[in-house]
Amino acid sequence: MQPPLIIEPLYKQIQRLKEEVITENLGTKAASVNTLLVHTLEEKIVLWIQSLTPEQLKRPYTTIEVIRLASLTGKYRSLPALQEVAQILRKHGFEHKRSWKKGSRNQRYWLNKGNLNYA
Repeated sequence: MQPPLIIEPLYKQIQRLKEEVITENLGTKAASVNTLLVHTLEEKIVLWIQSLTPEQLKRPYTTIEVIRLASLTGKYRSLPALQEVAQILRKHGFEHKRSWKKGSRNQRYWLNKGNLNYA
């Protein structure tokens, strides 16, 4: 028994299959975009800053505190690069300070300058 005759030329079959794949991919991409919401590092920090009360904005934060409180994760490791976090904090109104008191052991921290409003 012989296979049925194919009336449609091969190039048209290939074109039809490509169009089917494109339409299937568009449907799955739209569904996945609606289900997953991925924030960038900067967006997560801005959301954290916006959630702080005015009293909390006056308090100093270490970089590690910011990473933990804002639930930040790195791209390739569990924690993000400290330099990236520092750049974003500077961009959004925080100033890098250092405590020279004996009890704080020259600890570095971030203070909000208060010139940017997120309310």
